[in-house]
Amino acid sequence: MVNWTAVAIGFVVTIVLETIGIFFKSVDASVAMYISIFAPVIGGLIAAYWTGGVYKEGAINGGLAGGMGSLIAAIIYVPGNLSNVAINAVISFVSSGILGIIGGLIGTLSKKNPKEKKEEKEERSQEES
Repeated sequence: MVNWTAVAIGFVVTIVLETIGIFFKSVDASVAMYISIFAPVIGGLIAAYWTGGVYKEGAINGGLAGGMGSLIAAIIYVPGNLSNVAINAVISFVSSGILGIIGGLIGTLSKKNPKEKKEEKEERSQEES
């Protein structure tokens, strides 16, 4: 189930980090590249950590937060004609969605007790009884 509050928070974090990366582009291009790579990961991590739950929910929320945030950043900051912006936005959405899923899985793993682990423990204890 999608937690839209968590997705919105991860979305905002992704856009803010992408904007910071774009501002660093004139200073150092390699720093801007690393910020652009880690922005959807961090946005997805925050969305999944906020949501908690099982790994599937973390991956979905993280992917949406990272992908949508980078999509909007690409639409806002990419110069050029409409076809150039559209192609860049789609590529950005797909690649950042994958990075957001990775961040979402990390965010779910960083929770101390994901629901999935609790359910497995309960099933094991019921089987042993």
